[in-house]
Amino acid sequence: MVQPGPLSDLRLKNYREPVIAFSCRRCDRHGAIERKLLVKAFGGDVSLAVLRRRMAMGCERMQTPEGDKCGAHFPCLGDTDGPDGSQS
Repeated sequence: MVQPGPLSDLRLKNYREPVIAFSCRRCDRHGAIERKLLVKAFGGDVSLAVLRRRMAMGCERMQTPEGDKCGAHFPCLGDTDGPDGSQS
């Protein structure tokens, strides 16, 4: 398992599980996608921070006057829900 840390530091190529789960505690958005499909679409060098933003696209909390308030996170990386992968 990839160690939790800032999502901008983590790359898809470093996460080797076959499925990546995604969820949001604030809006109940959730899902899972095969890693190989993400690599095909975005390349292995894409950061998980970029993937988080792409998977949360359309979230009204992503861009607020106070900044990113979206609770989107990858449960498979640990209990993180902040825009940088830290707890909020």
